[in-house]
Amino acid sequence: MRATFTHLIGPQKGTRVDFENDRISVGRAKDNKLCLGDAARRVSSHHAEVLRHGDQYLLRDLGSTNGTMINGRRVVVSELAHDDLIEFGAGGPLLRFGVDLSDKEALDPATRTNQEPEHGSSGSTIRLGATTLLDIPGPKKNIPGPKNNTPLIAALVAAMLLGGIGGLVASSRLRASDSDLMSFAEIAELNRSSVVLIRTEFELLDSTGQLMTTEARTGSGFLLTENGLIVTNRHVIRDWEYNAPPPGMSGRVTKIEVILPNHTLEDAVPADIYKLGPDTSVDVAILKLNSAAGRPVHGVEPDLSHTNPGDEVVVIGYPLGLDLLQWTKDRTADPSLSTGTVSRVGLDFIQLNLRAYQGNSGGPVFNRKGEVIGILTGKFGSAQEIAVCTPISAALKLVNDEMGSSGRFERD
Repeated sequence: MRATFTHLIGPQKGTRVDFENDRISVGRAKDNKLCLGDAARRVSSHHAEVLRHGDQYLLRDLGSTNGTMINGRRVVVSELAHDDLIEFGAGGPLLRFGVDLSDKEALDPATRTNQEPEHGSSGSTIRLGATTLLDIPGPKKNIPGPKNNTPLIAALVAAMLLGGIGGLVASSRLRASDSDLMSFAEIAELNRSSVVLIRTEFELLDSTGQLMTTEARTGSGFLLTENGLIVTNRHVIRDWEYNAPPPGMSGRVTKIEVILPNHTLEDAVPADIYKLGPDTSVDVAILKLNSAAGRPVHGVEPDLSHTNPGDEVVVIGYPLGLDLLQWTKDRTADPSLSTGTVSRVGLDFIQLNLRAYQGNSGGPVFNRKGEVIGILTGKFGSAQEIAVCTPISAALKLVNDEMGSSGRFERD
């Protein structure tokens, strides 16, 4: 059994390296088995290690400066699964982890028997071709592995799995045949630089105009145009309209700051409210940067008929806002990636099967083409895995004149 690492971004993009070691050290220093090189500035000299424990692999962070993430979540010690995405340092090298059976393990029935799960567990692995593994729930059977040079057998097995077993195979482990669809890593690579952290300060005043308190909120947002228009939630900017203050009190915004990805808090740039939704039921705000902006998101998909229950989605944002940044002791603000599925498509909201956190509000929700379909808006307190997003069409209505027909959302 081999551990495989495939570089997804950077100068080594597409390069795959294999290891059969029980311990794989990872870092920038040359004495690491997986050396990421001096150019990987987000990586510590001895950043992490991957340990083989029986038929499982464990990833352990070695106290790195910028942390280690699996599928967008920071970890200290965690099991690795086939197709997991490992990010060494926020904004650093991104690699896809895989498990590849040796030829003997793939073809030797005796070896397969020794690897059966213990009583009460489930799961089997069928190898298709040289590198693809499909995890299938259910009792493991002694099935001889197909020959690597027999595409017909592989195609038949794949057809049986997809046709007969259907939904038991996790779709996130399969690369769609549609050439327009992207991997999660590709979506992140195209859009992370467009997602910003927003900090708003506001005052609450009594009926006489006397200042009662000053508060601050953080949220996410994303660049919609090259001239600095940013989409976020209205409640990120005007919190008091949604969390009503005591009777007789009103609020006013005193400061809006935007922190661009890979920038520090000290680099925050001011922004103004450009347009708001017509009322609080349209939880959308458009901000305008007062300085140079970055690259807008890769694309948008305003047509709800192209979004369906079961579609995979990607959310990029800043969960827990500044609190997470302080906890991880990171100097720069770097967005996180989360994945989920569409549960229901309504007229005013898209319901998602997704765990969202305070600070994610206002962040973009992408489809598998890397297009924004909505703005993450809220969650239900007792139902942690249910979130809703506002369709992106609500934001486009506010900036329709500014967008014109420039075609800026055509693919690169």
